[in-house]
Amino acid sequence: MEVVFSDSAKGALKMAKSYGKNNVIGGAIGYIGKKPSKEELKKHFEGNAIEGSFNDVVCIGLNLDIGDISGEIDSDERKSEFVKVLGTGNFEDSEKFFKTQREDIDKLIDAAKEGEPIRVWNSHTPFSACAFAFVCYVLKNIDCHLSVVMLPQYWGKTEKTILSYSDWAQIDPAWFYLFLPLERRVSTVEKHSQSCLWNDLRTENAALRALVNGILISVPEDFYDHIIIKSIPNKEFVMAQLIGTILRNYPLGVADGWYALRINKMIAENRLKIVEDKDASYPYGRILRTTI
Repeated sequence: MEVVFSDSAKGALKMAKSYGKNNVIGGAIGYIGKKPSKEELKKHFEGNAIEGSFNDVVCIGLNLDIGDISGEIDSDERKSEFVKVLGTGNFEDSEKFFKTQREDIDKLIDAAKEGEPIRVWNSHTPFSACAFAFVCYVLKNIDCHLSVVMLPQYWGKTEKTILSYSDWAQIDPAWFYLFLPLERRVSTVEKHSQSCLWNDLRTENAALRALVNGILISVPEDFYDHIIIKSIPNKEFVMAQLIGTILRNYPLGVADGWYALRINKMIAENRLKIVEDKDASYPYGRILRTTI
């Protein structure tokens, strides 16, 4: 059973499970400019599948680094937090999302109880660190084979190419198999430690959790505000552009919705002013300027 912590990573790993050059090349392919030759296409889609069925992939993608975690992760409080951070009022969509999440959690627990090996794809992001601790908490009383593949912060695809990633969703499905040598067994001590960590975080129940020097801790809700402030230009700007700049310059794995919440807080405190708001249904399109 494979465990990931975002819907995008779930889709990528499902593709990795059924990956095949012949299948990919036989499908629909778009390209810009000159049409590549068949040999060039084959080279582009070199890679291997990961053994197993694409049905054996579950996602714990609940942004557990943000908001109330004192109760069940699919409680009304968590649902409300999810809607607020994503900036959408479509409760029907959130209900469907949480239903799928609960099904994946139950599927994970059942697999562990049946003795199926569990492999977690973790990364250096606060939402992954929280979800990994949560998984250990859920499985704490189940004797199962638990392993983890940690996404390296830097990866040398070739001798001349070094790439940096923050989440598994950024990895091409064809290359997941290359990271399998990094898999390691999670010891009983580590599982217990991570379970206790999650229990402590639940007790603290801060507005936010972050990785500080590689350690997952509770932090105040204004923890990332300095990043927002230093990224604000000295002229009028579009809110979406500011968020895009932050995500590009600080790939910390923090949801864009969280930055939007904090920017709106600054607007409410008159630290930022709305210059123009053409489309109320798309708040990221607001034109803002600083008042400081």
